Amino acid sequence: MNAFRRRGLALGRIRPGPKGMITDVPGVRVGHCTLIEGEGEKAIRTGVTAIVPPGDLYAEPLSAGIFVLHGHGKALGLWQIQDVGELETPILLTNTFGVYACAEALLTWTLRRHPQARSINPVVLECNDTRLSASELRPVREEHALWALENAADEVEEGCVGAGTGMIAFGYKSGIGTASRIVDNYSVGVLVLPNMGQAEDFRGPCEGVAREDSVESDSRPGARRAEGGSLIVVVATDAPLFPDQLSRLCRRAALGAARTGAPATTGSGDFFLAFSTTLRFPRGKERLSGERISDRSPLMAELYRAAAEATEEAIYSALLAATPVVGRKGESPPILRLKSR
Repeated sequence: MNAFRRRGLALGRIRPGPKGMITDVPGVRVGHCTLIEGEGEKAIRTGVTAIVPPGDLYAEPLSAGIFVLHGHGKALGLWQIQDVGELETPILLTNTFGVYACAEALLTWTLRRHPQARSINPVVLECNDTRLSASELRPVREEHALWALENAADEVEEGCVGAGTGMIAFGYKSGIGTASRIVDNYSVGVLVLPNMGQAEDFRGPCEGVAREDSVESDSRPGARRAEGGSLIVVVATDAPLFPDQLSRLCRRAALGAARTGAPATTGSGDFFLAFSTTLRFPRGKERLSGERISDRSPLMAELYRAAAEATEEAIYSALLAATPVVGRKGESPPILRLKSR
């Protein structure tokens, strides 16, 4: 179970999956490569997180959709998904300066499997971790991303691992978070990388709990972050949704982020990506078989609700799973702890 559920918390009306993780969607795996080195101004607190859907993505791309709430970010690969509606590589999350090394890793990963490939659309999403990590030293290399890809598993480690190592959200230490929902016979899973917001933006995880500590009283120099920060949300489902439906699923995920207090400021990169593991577009095939879930059906409405609920829970879980990390200026952002009212 994710960190949120392990604390006995509940959210929403739709039941979670058995693990409460994105990997409740059959075949989806997640891997991390965590880089923690040195102290002071050259401290490295960063990494790479890989989301690996099932199957041969290049031979049979998955149906995919995106939503950009605010685009102050260095995301790669989203334009092709927006226009073509296909995901043909795994998804990598990292820091701002690690994007291009990760893109090289996805090219290597795909060419090892398809040496005849002449066009590949690597998908890499990022958040800026320079408050805690000297990412300008560009510590993330291709081999780190390949490690995350090759060691992906069906259990998700949350908190300060992989791309989540240097994240801060709402003034608290953040990291990787995940959650899931079951709708009819389908799974909806979410993985998030929250790196946004001020203490006063935070809306709290649910009724019946209170913050044990408060960052609002933290008066240390530099304790308040500049307006900005980013949020990455990846939604997976085994429901056979088409790209336009997955884009709308992303927009509902943004509603879940808003419930936590995510502000989407002018300096923020808020990117949402969703994919279906069961609707594939085999290369060279001109027609697809199968039925489309009606856009106006109760089932579609519940899938939308599931994306919102799982995103909200995953953000809280990222905060609750975080552990202390001392950054480049000796700063250790406070940890969110909860107590019953």
